[in-house]
Amino acid sequence: MSKQNQGALSSINVQEKLTQGLAANKNNNRSRYVASRLPARGSVGGTSKATPATPYKNNHEKVSHSTLNSASNVSGVSVVAVLPKGSSELKSGRSAGASASAGVSASAGVSTSAGTKALNVATGQVKTTRSAKPTKDDLSVAVVSANAAPAAAAVPASASGAVSAVGAASAASSAVGAAIAAGAGAATAAAAGGLWASLAELKRKWGGMLWRTLWLFFPIFIGQLAATSMGVVDTVMAGAAGTIELSGVAIGSSIFWPSELFVVGLTLAIHPVIANLVGAKNLSLIPERMQIATVVCLAFSVLVGIVMVLIPFVYRLLPDVDAQMVSIGHGYLLAVGAAMPAYAMFNVLRTYWEGLGKTWPTLCFGCMALLLNIPLNYIFIFGHLGMPALGGMGCGVATALTMYITVAAMLLFVQKHKLFAAVRLYRRFYKVPVREYVTFAKYALPLGVAGMVETLCFSLVSLLLSPFGPVVVASHTIAMNVSGLLVIVPLALSSVASIEVGEAMGRKNWDLARRRAGSAVFLALSFYVFALLALLGGKELIASWYSNDVEVLALAPVLMLYCAVFLLPDTLQLMAGGILRGFKDTRTIFIITVVAYWLIGMPIGFGLGYGYISGALEGAYGFWLGFICSLSCASVLLILRARYLFKHKRAVLQA
Repeated sequence: MSKQNQGALSSINVQEKLTQGLAANKNNNRSRYVASRLPARGSVGGTSKATPATPYKNNHEKVSHSTLNSASNVSGVSVVAVLPKGSSELKSGRSAGASASAGVSASAGVSTSAGTKALNVATGQVKTTRSAKPTKDDLSVAVVSANAAPAAAAVPASASGAVSAVGAASAASSAVGAAIAAGAGAATAAAAGGLWASLAELKRKWGGMLWRTLWLFFPIFIGQLAATSMGVVDTVMAGAAGTIELSGVAIGSSIFWPSELFVVGLTLAIHPVIANLVGAKNLSLIPERMQIATVVCLAFSVLVGIVMVLIPFVYRLLPDVDAQMVSIGHGYLLAVGAAMPAYAMFNVLRTYWEGLGKTWPTLCFGCMALLLNIPLNYIFIFGHLGMPALGGMGCGVATALTMYITVAAMLLFVQKHKLFAAVRLYRRFYKVPVREYVTFAKYALPLGVAGMVETLCFSLVSLLLSPFGPVVVASHTIAMNVSGLLVIVPLALSSVASIEVGEAMGRKNWDLARRRAGSAVFLALSFYVFALLALLGGKELIASWYSNDVEVLALAPVLMLYCAVFLLPDTLQLMAGGILRGFKDTRTIFIITVVAYWLIGMPIGFGLGYGYISGALEGAYGFWLGFICSLSCASVLLILRARYLFKHKRAVLQA
């Protein structure tokens, strides 16, 4: 047999082995077969062996290629390209390989036509097996191999053969580059697909929870905004009646707001109690628990109202106090003190349906109270529809009537609406041991006292700043008013966190509690970013809404920068407090509030404000820095406590 026939026969053997290997690749797309070099034309007894399959852990095969050398240094050229199935580069890679093989054959002194014929046997007639429905993860292996005899056994290459070899090597390199680019494109597409899959999973896991949190938050936020607006309406309409009327209402409000927040704090204990029973699917106990909470809250509200009425007598003992102003303040407190039981019932019913997860009635009745308060103020302050003009005292009378009318409507709503068909309140009186009332009082009192202590701290700072003059007091009041409006959002979200965590605890599902708490905290921090940008960019404009005094407009924006810093720890401590209320850990909230405000914040603020620590931050600057220190301390301690409860969830659950 001639050498030419032997070479052709060897090439046919190579074709058969390649065909068998590619057929095996059809059954296992994760294997690769690399054929050995083709025997050079003229070699004797040359054989070709297939490289064993190399499995990979994923469906993307690696791309490799041999180094292209000149025919005088190596025995051949081998190009291995891994391409996605159906890739257009497969044909170009094969043609480039064909050119390379033809060039090497020519350089070895072999007949070009004969070399091309052998190459067609080895490459052109090999068909790559493809699946019927290729996917982007399936890969095809195109193997093009061309071998040449060593230069010592070959006829010296002609100049044209050398040029052909160089051109063929360049074409083969281009084909390999195209293969690498195709593989990189497939990898990029896979990475993008993984990213979208992660985003879809994140949306599935958190999207619904964020929407639920917003659904609960919005009505609570509007209801609290309406309640705050009632105080603004009282101030504006009392000011329209005269300066002395406004000052009397201001004296009364300085006593009313801490007292009212004490009652509100008591009722916040209802949120986790009801939510916990809902999560445990134990609705039958709700009427009994609501009876206990109602009795305790009403009893304390009556005591608070009596104290409010007696406090103005202390003002009469102070020297150089305007008697008419004190008289107006006393009349205002008489009216709102009589309304304290109505305030208690308003918040008891509000926290009841919020604990059930029904927050939209809070929006409706909050707006109802605001809309009632405006015309009643007009009637009793200025004397219309046959009523006498009571001035500042009429402000308190209007507020009291507003609360009692609204509470009557709320009681009717709870008794008649189908939302509460499964849980009707106050249909019977339950015989409950006294210890149950004491237990709830121990649980609720820390929340009430904590709210009152915090409010008293801010009220006292306003009093301590009075020696620094009206500009400082006015600027401080503007900054405090802005912060009070902004804090309504995290305050409402803290109520949502308390409800959501309490319900998850009723289910004994700690992972759900953690995710719900995280959802509320995320929204609160998102709002803080918005508030921060608003304060940084619009502090001068906001200050101009309150005053046109040049000195106030210079100081108030600076205090708003302190407010921007102050709002972050305030947001964090409110959210951590809401989570702890969901755990019914109210004693910790009380202890941390007292320590942070009265043992840390107030001493630092007083020392800085009056120059005992440093003269650089005298006045409002020092007190605002004291606020920041107290809130930072409270936020850190409350967050650590919440993390401790989550970390030791099993022990807490058993307790």
